[in-house]
Amino acid sequence: MNPTLEKTFFALRSPFALKLYILIAALIALFFFFDRVLMPLYVKGGEIVTVPDVTGKAFEEAEQRLKQLGLVAKRGYEVYDPKKKLGTVLSQNPLPQSKVKAGRSIYLSVNTARRENAPLPDFKGRTLTDAKLTLERLSLRLGKIEEVPVTKKEDDGMILSQSIAPGTTVSVETVIGFKVGRLPAEGGVQQGVVPDVLQRTLSEAEALIVTAGFTIGEVRYRYSTSLVPNTVIAQSPKQGELAPLGKPVELVVSTNDKQKEKEKPLIESEEDTTSTP
Repeated sequence: MNPTLEKTFFALRSPFALKLYILIAALIALFFFFDRVLMPLYVKGGEIVTVPDVTGKAFEEAEQRLKQLGLVAKRGYEVYDPKKKLGTVLSQNPLPQSKVKAGRSIYLSVNTARRENAPLPDFKGRTLTDAKLTLERLSLRLGKIEEVPVTKKEDDGMILSQSIAPGTTVSVETVIGFKVGRLPAEGGVQQGVVPDVLQRTLSEAEALIVTAGFTIGEVRYRYSTSLVPNTVIAQSPKQGELAPLGKPVELVVSTNDKQKEKEKPLIESEEDTTSTP
């Protein structure tokens, strides 16, 4: 054997080399333990973080920023805005400055290239709010909304038909109108179905209530260590009830500040309207 090769062979089998191999293997094992075990446990620990504003950033940049805070970026609706740079984040959910637990998914609407003509979805049986979001995602425009009297509670607020048949190939900016079911007014006041806002953040709940045609009533706080602050845990009227449009919807919201909690309960029978933490 070549003397140089022989020396190298024995050097690689020396006690020092073996210790070096063991050290390298230990470091690799430690890295995987930290990455696969400790980090997931840390995220599950429930650390509360503030959602940053990533609108206007490239998706990759926004994803990296959220990852640094223990949040997960996910692509939401793809929207086309000719005034904004392609690939940038146009909106996000939850909103900036929201308080969430580490590990929460943040949905980002990304500005994408104008799409080609595509078949129109079937909107029948969907809410008008849902239809608006879909139209926005498909770069279509909302047209005339006609309310049609219905007798069934489950049809109230639901789309009954659309101006262009489902499956029709349409181009961007096409205007789509809808006929929406509406229960007859009671006592001269139009009725609506109270939305379910339990387990939503306060800002999300307020947006849903206003969109459904109601107003924001009194907001009370209840101390809780098991819920993210500003999570809705009770509402009145109850979700799914019929109520006059414009009626205030009162809310009970979690807080980690005992000073915010008020003694008088908002709802006398909270068992029926309170979510389970």
